[in-house]
Amino acid sequence: MAPDKVRCPICDLSVAQDDINLHLDLQCRGSSSGAGPSTTPDPRSITSTHSQSFTQTRLRTSQDTESTSPDREIKAVEDTPSSKPGLKARRVSGKGEGIASIFNSSSNTGPSSTKRKVKPGPSDVLAEGGPVVGEEMRSAEKKPRLNPLVANQPLAERSRPSTLAKYIGQTDLVGPGSLLRARIEAGEGVGSCILWGPPGCGKTTLARLIAKTANADFKELSATSSGTSDVRQVFEQAKNGLKLTGRRTILMVDEIHRFNKPQQDLFLPYVENGWVQLIGATTENPSFKVNGALLSRCQVFTLSPHTPESLQTILQNALSSIPDPLPHLPPELLPFLADVADGDARQALNGLELALKVCQAPRQTKLTESRTNGSSDGEKVDEEEQRKRDVELMDAVRRGLRKGYDRSGEERYDMISALHKCLRGSDGSAAMYWLARMLTGGEDPLYIARRLVVMSSEDVGLADAQALPLAMATYQACQVIGMPECRINLAHCVAYLAEAPKSTRSYTAYKRAESLATSPPLPGVPLQIRNAPTQLMKKLGYGKRYSYDPDYAHPVYNEYLPHTLAQHSSHSAFPDEHVLKRSEIEARSKMWDEDRLGEWEWRVNGNKEWEGRARRSSEGEGRTGDGLGGGSEIVNPHEEGR
Repeated sequence: MAPDKVRCPICDLSVAQDDINLHLDLQCRGSSSGAGPSTTPDPRSITSTHSQSFTQTRLRTSQDTESTSPDREIKAVEDTPSSKPGLKARRVSGKGEGIASIFNSSSNTGPSSTKRKVKPGPSDVLAEGGPVVGEEMRSAEKKPRLNPLVANQPLAERSRPSTLAKYIGQTDLVGPGSLLRARIEAGEGVGSCILWGPPGCGKTTLARLIAKTANADFKELSATSSGTSDVRQVFEQAKNGLKLTGRRTILMVDEIHRFNKPQQDLFLPYVENGWVQLIGATTENPSFKVNGALLSRCQVFTLSPHTPESLQTILQNALSSIPDPLPHLPPELLPFLADVADGDARQALNGLELALKVCQAPRQTKLTESRTNGSSDGEKVDEEEQRKRDVELMDAVRRGLRKGYDRSGEERYDMISALHKCLRGSDGSAAMYWLARMLTGGEDPLYIARRLVVMSSEDVGLADAQALPLAMATYQACQVIGMPECRINLAHCVAYLAEAPKSTRSYTAYKRAESLATSPPLPGVPLQIRNAPTQLMKKLGYGKRYSYDPDYAHPVYNEYLPHTLAQHSSHSAFPDEHVLKRSEIEARSKMWDEDRLGEWEWRVNGNKEWEGRARRSSEGEGRTGDGLGGGSEIVNPHEEGR
């Protein structure tokens, strides 16, 4: 039986399988010792070529029947020249044939030897440094592995714009032609600044875009998870980097208002010296939450909530970035999300993501399958089910988009201020709305009740003496009952205060008295109204000629104020100078603004004239200009003559 022949991968000659290794070492045409088909070793060349055999690439042969296939593809590349004879490496691509290696003995090449297939890998590189690219290697390329941290990010994070051209909203700050946009596009940065705006208005995204366009290192910290040590480390790295390389560092601190005053003091020397450019993002008013010294070294940029039009654009961009296939979405979903998000892009995108997850539920699959029914009845059922599905989807999104209420933020003070002003303006409906907003948001009912006690004296005051006792009873009811039942007590008090007549006579009188009491010189108490418990004090004139008013059937005069302030007494002949003015005098001191009155007549009174115009004309023109009482007070007509 003739020995099995294999083809030499170097010289392409047929050689006995058992002699292939020796042929490669001594007789191959590609080697430096000559060529020839003979498999007989030359004794003179054994010694000279033995040392070369350890520097040459060895290939092993296989018993695979495809090893001698004529259509296999062989690629050869020579090594770079060296002091030793050059080697010619060979790599076989295609069906994975085996090639004999000199490290294997001839006994391992028989039929009983185990086959070993050579698989191309990333380490298979040619001698000159280039990769070997074959048909099967290209097909076996690994797909890029997706980072699980990125894959699990919410849609609001994945859809952040990567360039300033894709940034939506805040056109007054970074719109085309604005100064801030020109500085950002020029790569100059904007210096240390504070970005102040409500949640979801684009503060973090804008800070990252500013840092991305500037030629600087970017560091990002969050005050919710970082401490003093983290800030010090970033500052020292920034200082050393600027000293060694001249490269600036931009530090973005999210929720900077969470840092207390000592922590914010750490920023001062680095920001003042320009070693770090600080970009702070906050949802709270920096005037109250940021250290004054730090605030004076930063510019404050105020970002506004997104408009519904901007939110629709943001939602469309996010929807177009999601790979197909997309589930069916109700046509009114995007406008609805843009309207109910209150300018918060993050909330709108979270609602869109919720809708996508609901649409991918199994029921949506069944609904899609029902569309395959070609009959007209089936189409009607399909449309009806789709409308029902859309309604359920909108309800689910509406329930998931309840806006939160921050009891420690500025929104709390904005809403209690709105409630107070609605009661002062006698708009009970608006006051009831803000009361419901605060209570459903989780506000402490005692906080609201305390403010109602203040309102009952500040705004209702002398016009209705029952307002203060009712407010105090409401406060006690909230203490005893608690939520949710005490909301009824609060609503009762709010409705009463809104409809009660208003008078600020007592409140404004105290403000006048306070102004006098803090203006030096401060005179002493008149002797006539001083207490005289001893004979010595009586001899000194304490209580002299004091008249006890209840003993007299007629008015009597006592010196109740020092002579320097006598004109401010309620018994003086100058009623306009009284501290506690009579109601008619108080009414004449109110402002008269024809524009504001006309607006009220048009919007509220059905474009009819206010009846008070005629009364004012009969009483004479009042004083025009600033009044101590403010604009929207209603004087109780029953107060006249008190």
